[in-house]
Amino acid sequence: MTLFQKREKLHKELDLGRILFALSIPYVALGFSQNGFLSLLPFVREEFSLNRVQIGYYSTSFFLSAALLAVFAGSIVDRLGPKRSILFGIGSTSLMLMGYGLSPSYTLILFMAIIAGLGVSFITPSVIKGSSLAAPLEKRGISLGIVQSGYSIGSIAGASILPFLGKNFGWRVAVQITAAGAILIGFLVYFLYQENKDGQSKKEIFYNSIKREMIISFKKNLLALFQKKSLLRLCVLGIIFGISEGAVLSHFAIFLSEDLNMNRILAGLGLGILHIGGIIGLTGWGWTLDRLFKRRRKLILLVIGLVTGLMNIFFGLFINTPQLNPIIIFLFSFILGLGAIGWSGAYFVVIGELAGEERAGIATGLSLLFIRTGILFAPLGFGFIADMKGNYESSWLLFGLIIIGVSLLFLLPEPSPNKDF
Repeated sequence: MTLFQKREKLHKELDLGRILFALSIPYVALGFSQNGFLSLLPFVREEFSLNRVQIGYYSTSFFLSAALLAVFAGSIVDRLGPKRSILFGIGSTSLMLMGYGLSPSYTLILFMAIIAGLGVSFITPSVIKGSSLAAPLEKRGISLGIVQSGYSIGSIAGASILPFLGKNFGWRVAVQITAAGAILIGFLVYFLYQENKDGQSKKEIFYNSIKREMIISFKKNLLALFQKKSLLRLCVLGIIFGISEGAVLSHFAIFLSEDLNMNRILAGLGLGILHIGGIIGLTGWGWTLDRLFKRRRKLILLVIGLVTGLMNIFFGLFINTPQLNPIIIFLFSFILGLGAIGWSGAYFVVIGELAGEERAGIATGLSLLFIRTGILFAPLGFGFIADMKGNYESSWLLFGLIIIGVSLLFLLPEPSPNKDF
């Protein structure tokens, strides 16, 4: 390789790094605002005198539009391009955050959460498409992983910082500071992210041709997937993982502050440690899958389900343990995050391998439908049980037993002759 070629390669890598950095910034803002606001829910609950079911309404409202409008938003992203779609998503979400801080009622916050969820529907496909168009084929996997890590980084920062701001300045000021930061991030994206027009048309043609082909063969592939009972069982497990993630993220800060008597800043820190466990889980379970479960791939999902279910049970038992050391709570929060948040990497690997390369995309979409169903309804059920009993003990115990029970179904004999799964 000549010196000129080395310089050219270095310039391309630097350009790719700049684009990935610019694309990761919206995810940082999304994680910071979304999970940061969840860490402020103890303050919101106190001001509006909310019960636990009403607390669950927030996550359900937020993810409702994100789930229902994902396909339509993705189509608009294809027309507008990643940059303008990201700016629209950040703009709509930040305006709703400002509205949170000015809202006279919790009902109005729920309405604005639906619109904020619409912004998420634009940000996610925009970032995925932008990174796919910018990165060469051999680097698309790692590039997307780098970009998506921004969400977890933002979640940890939001859960750690916003409770401190909420305690000292009020939750309304804290959430408006978040909104102002999101607007600034929008300006950063505007100046830092430049869509590469050179050579992009060929990638766009390739991207759109794949999409058209998937639409044409959608019905055929969907029917083929429904004939795979093993895959449908994985989708059912996806509901369970979605239930676990939706319930934990929506109620964890409230649970720590009220049932375990932690102050609100430490409760926010516990939520941040939960997300740290999720980051480790996303990579750790993948490494374990490749090293230890080469021949029995689905067993890794059984292990994740058992870990998640057991942690649910332990947290239910913690309510009856007086003066529990915060370090123990943080340790178990980390382990819970390994399962309740870190499950998705290994799960989608198994889904893709079981469906096969030709149907991996549609299989992923089908599983997401089940997962998001769990995420939508779990916060309500978890909170409803807690309101009936007066604390979260029964919610943790019941959800833990359900997660373990469904996960154990993977020990039953498989109808498929493929024994690698």
